[in-house]
Amino acid sequence: SRCRWEREREREQISSLPMVAAWLTCLAASGSALLASPLLRGAVVQTRHSRSVKMQSDPFATRDAGTGFDDEGGMVRGIAEGGLTLEQVTAAAGQAGPSLPVEKAAKLVLKDPEWNLDKMEMSATDKDFEIACNSMDDAEIVIDVPPMMNTFEDYFFGLTADSHSSFSISTDESSPLEGRMQRRGGEPTVVKIKCEPNGASGTFDAHLCFILENEPGFSKFYKISCTSS
Repeated sequence: SRCRWEREREREQISSLPMVAAWLTCLAASGSALLASPLLRGAVVQTRHSRSVKMQSDPFATRDAGTGFDDEGGMVRGIAEGGLTLEQVTAAAGQAGPSLPVEKAAKLVLKDPEWNLDKMEMSATDKDFEIACNSMDDAEIVIDVPPMMNTFEDYFFGLTADSHSSFSISTDESSPLEGRMQRRGGEPTVVKIKCEPNGASGTFDAHLCFILENEPGFSKFYKISCTSS
């Protein structure tokens, strides 16, 4: 009877094989359908799309590392490479330029009028300059002050308080506002002055004082007049 039971069990196992095969075939078909499902494909695309958007959110993602230009041909510079943030640029724009100490600024006044041999008249200035510009434009002048002493001399310079507000010293293109002057024959001290009428018309005046601290009698004074039309 045991042999008979074993034979019947083997027949049952053999008869169930087609069902298992059918089940595996169905499972494989279901897996293929799942992989081909539009919903699943959409999820994959969405993931790739999200990664793409993340890359484009980087303002420097379109930069060509080989040329340093973006897709539109503009030069871009990453913060990691030494560029400035918007906050840094804004802060720099709001910063005032170099200025003299109060005690030195108080000494920026014209000398008493004296005989000027070059002008052949009494004058409080050593030399006068005239410039002109359109009222919506600006004009600049560079004044070189040559060393006049045989020794190094400490100096400072600036515009008088009553100079017209359209005048300013271009400190980034001039010699330092205060320092030490070369000896006679050396390089001059350079002062660049700009006049920006900002739409106003007329003739505006400014006075530049170049003061030698230890030799005030050799200080120089200049008048700059700008005609705006």
